[in-house]
Amino acid sequence: MRRAAVAVAVAGVIAVAGCGAPSGDAGPDPADDAAVEEPATPEEESMDPTDPACLVGDWRIAEDQMQSFYDALAADLDGVSFAIDGSVGLSFTADEYRYTSDFVLDLTIDGAGEGEGVATGGLGGTYTAEDGVITTTLVDNDLSVIVTVMGQTIDGSDLAGGLLLSDPINDARFDCSSGTPVLQFETGSGRTPVALTPAS
Repeated sequence: MRRAAVAVAVAGVIAVAGCGAPSGDAGPDPADDAAVEEPATPEEESMDPTDPACLVGDWRIAEDQMQSFYDALAADLDGVSFAIDGSVGLSFTADEYRYTSDFVLDLTIDGAGEGEGVATGGLGGTYTAEDGVITTTLVDNDLSVIVTVMGQTIDGSDLAGGLLLSDPINDARFDCSSGTPVLQFETGSGRTPVALTPAS
């Protein structure tokens, strides 16, 4: 049963200028046309993919990304599989973060049957992001994770909050080279990429 609780606990446009020929009796000299240089295209500034500013905003960990994360988590849990219905919100200001759960996790455990985990509420605190790594400090936690397996109900809220204090968010590497953040979430035996999408 504890294994089930752990499982649940564990988100350039280039402008072209057109120039008309000057009016007059004489047509344009072809030699003059050849001498005209095309306007130089300004070089695009390269974005630092580990600039913490790219984290700031309201994001969502979509269902497919949640499923990918839990599939990776299940690989380390013998006889456990998951199916996700819902998503997770993850918001960053310049120095604070907030993780908000709203999903149902259907799980199958060999030898124990099927179960369900319902995650609501969230947790948050402060964070720093240096050299492409997020480091969090938990400040408040109202995360609720209720697991039901074979008619028995477990409140996994404290366990889930404790896990999320250190993983998957804390010490997660991030990269914004795709235009939106991709975080490397901890799975217990390694990390798996989780792409964030704008919340609205």
